Amino acid sequence: MKMASANQKFYAIVKAYDFEIETRLHDHISSAVDEAIDRIKRILQQEGVKGRKINAIIEVFAKDEKASNLIESIKARIIV
Repeated sequence: MKMASANQKFYAIVKAYDFEIETRLHDHISSAVDEAIDRIKRILQQEGVKGRKINAIIEVFAKDEKASNLIESIKARIIV
């Protein structure tokens, strides 16, 4: 894996059910993943999905001044 440059930021896109939600830019990968999980949980709860385990895909991207690159794809099981 490439070393992160000083101006590189990370964001995630979480896909679950019919939702595809993008996070804001973060300094660390883990922060982007945490936000993605929190946001999909909150949205699914608002839609009435509670107390269930859902399968989600979280794609993490690195963004710099030139491009965005997929660096990690995570299969997650999230309890809503």
